[in-house]
Amino acid sequence: MPEATDCQIRFDNNPCGVYFPGQSLSGYVELRVLEAFKVKGVSLQIKGFAEVKWSESSGTGKSRRTVHYHGRQDYINTVTYLQGSPEGNPFDIVPGTHTYRFGCQLPHNLPTSFEGLYGHIRYTVRVVLHRPWKVDPTFKVGFTVLRHVNLNENALTLSMPCKLEIQKVFCCGPCASDPLHISAQIPIGGYVPGQTIAVRIEASNRSKKRVNEFSTKLMKNVCYISQTPYSRVKLEPEVVAEVRCPGVAAGEQGTWDQYLAIPALPSTSNQCQVLTLGYEVEVEAKIHGPNINPRVRIPITLGTVPLAAHAIPRMDTNYRLEAYPVPPTADPPIVQEPSAPPVPYDQLKPTAASSNLPNDQLPPPTYEEAVGSTPANILEEGEETTGSNNFTPQYMVYRFSE
Repeated sequence: MPEATDCQIRFDNNPCGVYFPGQSLSGYVELRVLEAFKVKGVSLQIKGFAEVKWSESSGTGKSRRTVHYHGRQDYINTVTYLQGSPEGNPFDIVPGTHTYRFGCQLPHNLPTSFEGLYGHIRYTVRVVLHRPWKVDPTFKVGFTVLRHVNLNENALTLSMPCKLEIQKVFCCGPCASDPLHISAQIPIGGYVPGQTIAVRIEASNRSKKRVNEFSTKLMKNVCYISQTPYSRVKLEPEVVAEVRCPGVAAGEQGTWDQYLAIPALPSTSNQCQVLTLGYEVEVEAKIHGPNINPRVRIPITLGTVPLAAHAIPRMDTNYRLEAYPVPPTADPPIVQEPSAPPVPYDQLKPTAASSNLPNDQLPPPTYEEAVGSTPANILEEGEETTGSNNFTPQYMVYRFSE
């Protein structure tokens, strides 16, 4: 690489690098050169794809067999020469600062960015300095795509309370105990990051086993789906939020209200053929001994636009599940049109339609890294770049006050 060459890739009016499908992505490349060198061209690639891969082994010794699973779906791959061409004659990049503009219309079918243990949905911008007979210096950055999931489009279903219950009988036959009955209920089925899920737990323990505690969790379920050598699904559940409360003794019953704060997370997603995301609330009754702990699982939908009539779901003081209503005259939170980039958090202002609402009901969203996330290396196999190659997607979060 030429000595003292630096390249910065920046997005116009979008320091977070967050875009929605269908928007225009634009920015500039700033190349700083202290020592002249020859190139055939300067290219810029905008790329988006989903890829999953993992291996599974079975057997032992000479019978041991390992299968490598892989799946990929490409969404966008454009290459533009900012200067020169692959067939052109070499020319000198002279010392100084060279600025190049770039732009691209993002397709409307892009799924939300995601980085996981066995795969990712990733979007990048890469600049390559094509040098004759030498290694090509390469620079790369990632950007986030957020696909809108407007919960109001499915409001009739998602605004309804959800309740599930189970019974657990210990032992069997003539030794079978009376049942342990557990139910879990939530006020609505659709949420956005920043909201709190109110969970009502009711238990009637007619068995002889003591429930030591109840664990209430928000689970993120990632499905990795291979295409070769054949289709296979790898499910990876992850606890992203958890609260606990006391259990119930044998022969007793009780009711508990638990609250799960939803951190920054990607939305529920099933648009991608090789990687999907789902969420559920799980209530687990923890019991000593070899018994399998009974669990109640309630699926929920995580979106980017909250239900207009249920901005702050909560429990009321009379132990009835309800969702705190936004006045009917209020419009739902404003969503940026696909033709414009997301507005930085500090520039967002309440609209006139919502100005009659308390500020803590309809806060503007901000963009934050997913809970528990670590920067991902965005290099692909066989690729070498200069500078930092780490990237973490940003997700929309509404900061509702308590």
